[in-house]
Amino acid sequence: MNEAPKRTQFKEGFVEEPPKPEPVKPQASAPPPQMLDSPAAEEQATTLPEERWPIVVQLRHKPIKNDRGETVHELTFREPRGGDINRYGNPTRLIQDQEGQLQVIVDERKMHYIMAALCGIMAPMLDALDPRDWNNCCYRLRGFFLPDLGA
Repeated sequence: MNEAPKRTQFKEGFVEEPPKPEPVKPQASAPPPQMLDSPAAEEQATTLPEERWPIVVQLRHKPIKNDRGETVHELTFREPRGGDINRYGNPTRLIQDQEGQLQVIVDERKMHYIMAALCGIMAPMLDALDPRDWNNCCYRLRGFFLPDLGA
C-alpha cells in the first residue's frame, strides 16, 4: 500500500499556527558593558596630554637670543592667567566644520604675544624662532586656551 503523506488542509481564513520557540535558558552572567566617553572627550584625552607647569620646550632646530643677548636652547613657559587673555586676546577658538567635527583655529599673532609674555622673552626676539620650534611651543600651549568640553 502506497500511502501519500498527509497534507494539512486549510479552510479559508484559518492559518496554521507556527511552532512556539523554546524559552531561552539564562547563561552565565556577563559583566555589564562599559560606558565609553564621547568621541570628543576621547580625542581630547589622546591629543592633549596633561601638562605640568612650568612647561619647558626644547628648541630643536635653532637656538635664539634673549633680551640680554644670551643664547637660549629652551623656552620655559609659566602658567597663563586670565589677565594674559585680557591683554593679548584668546589665541585659540573652536569651530565646527561641515562634517560636524570640531577644529581648533590658532590666531598666530595672539599666540606669539602670549608666548612672549609667558616665557619672559620679548616678542621681537621670538621672531627668530624656527617655524617648527614655534609650532611646537604653540601646540604645547594651545590646549590651555580651549574650553573644557565636559563643561
